[in-house]
Amino acid sequence: YLNKIEKGNKLFLEQWKSLSTDLTALDHADASSVKSMGGVVDEEDQDLMKDSPLYHIYHIGAEEISHRLHKMSAKQEGLPGRSIQAIRASLDAGLVHENHRLTNGLVYLTISVAGGPYVGLLGTVVGVMITFAIIAKSGEVNVNSIAPGIASALLATVVGLVVAIPALFIYSYLNSRIKNVVASMQVFIDEFVAKMAEFYRPKNEA
Repeated sequence: YLNKIEKGNKLFLEQWKSLSTDLTALDHADASSVKSMGGVVDEEDQDLMKDSPLYHIYHIGAEEISHRLHKMSAKQEGLPGRSIQAIRASLDAGLVHENHRLTNGLVYLTISVAGGPYVGLLGTVVGVMITFAIIAKSGEVNVNSIAPGIASALLATVVGLVVAIPALFIYSYLNSRIKNVVASMQVFIDEFVAKMAEFYRPKNEA
């Protein structure tokens, strides 16, 4: 999933760099043209673009720009500072939504890392308690009789660690990649807002 996201982001950035003055050029009213990025993206790449968080955020910004420019008269061409700040807030909200979508599955790894050792420890403690209860009931301490019980009790701890340790490494690896994706979204938002302030500056501020 992360591989698809990174490929989709790369494809989108290639199209984003080609924009000159109209930031909404990749997301206008023609749905078929939007889907293929003006006919330059094939079907395989379109599937990747659907999963691109950068495109999702761009889509939010493009819609906000088009909506505000449509409401303004010809004399008020451009976007005032308050509109730019409002669009920035929408982009930041989109960033939070995309971040939640990316980290949604990590909760299972977090539970495995945090809960695995404790579940194993619980199994060990219960097993040892049962073993000592058997010893107390029989009144005899026989190594051959208690060794299997102790070994079974310790097996629970081993299983808990076997679950938690790989989950910890996988979580760290995936979390690092997700942080890179989130960082790229933050950089994109800053770049989008900077271009928006430059390209849609009101005429009276030129």
